[in-house]
Amino acid sequence: MQIIDVTLRDGGHVRDFNWPIRFAQKHYLSLSKIPEIKFIELGYWKQTSKSKNTFYNLDFKKVKKITQEKKLKNVSIMIDYHYCSKDLSDYPNNKQKEIAMIRVCSRKEDIPKALKFAENLKKQTRLNVSFNIFNSTNYKKNELLKVCKMVAKHKIDYVYFADTHGDMDLEKLYKKFKKPLSILNKSGKKIGMHLHDHSGKGYFNFRQLKKYNIDKCDSSIRGMGKGFGNLRTEQIVNPKYFNIIGSLVKEFNDLLTMPQNIYTLITSKYGISDNYATLGKKTKMPIVKFNKLCSRVKGKDKDNFNNKFFKKKY
Repeated sequence: MQIIDVTLRDGGHVRDFNWPIRFAQKHYLSLSKIPEIKFIELGYWKQTSKSKNTFYNLDFKKVKKITQEKKLKNVSIMIDYHYCSKDLSDYPNNKQKEIAMIRVCSRKEDIPKALKFAENLKKQTRLNVSFNIFNSTNYKKNELLKVCKMVAKHKIDYVYFADTHGDMDLEKLYKKFKKPLSILNKSGKKIGMHLHDHSGKGYFNFRQLKKYNIDKCDSSIRGMGKGFGNLRTEQIVNPKYFNIIGSLVKEFNDLLTMPQNIYTLITSKYGISDNYATLGKKTKMPIVKFNKLCSRVKGKDKDNFNNKFFKKKY
């Protein structure tokens, strides 16, 4: 299995993208010693919303500080097409020796433009480029097939399906994914999964990947990530490297502890943004009332948090 560790990037949602640099440096150097971890995703590159902190607004100077200029060429960075710079000159190219992968995350409504942008990014940077399909479980069978046909026609390297809201059950989705995956495989795309653990199925879904002929996935230390977190890196790497992860957790235990939010179990049930869970917890909304409101979230509001929806209803 080829792993992208997303502790710093996805776990940034838990720490407001404000990791101590000393921790980030040690995390990067430690996990670089584990062969199964092909890339280490440090954060988002020069985004324009949500947070002004380091790991949501990476640039090359910050990357070099984290990697200490080891030139291992195993860094991945992510951009959310919805919020990223559309100026291709803002991105690193293949001449530098740290960054190897740029991942473009796209919402359903942005797919055509985001795909074209990802292809142009590949031409401009000559780095590995991945197209990450945000909340793939909210696609109907025909929609997923249509998107994968589009992806197959574009010159990019990787395609990742994201279980963004943690409601994926790969045991039940084989028929939905079979044809789209076949099309992507024929086009030469490398395929991976980003698995969340909101409903406790992160590792269960990981065990299904062999049936799907997928050998690439994301994970994070202790599942650090949005909502109830991700598939855990320590669950899937070779046990002989447990000492590396254990030493990291022992030294930085407080940083690597996931806060729990019971409301996330409900948002994952309906496949909606866990930002609704954050609001539910913040307002101390009664669970029964929260469940009822979540059941009414439809369409774009499932993926794109609509604060007005809950304010109007509650």
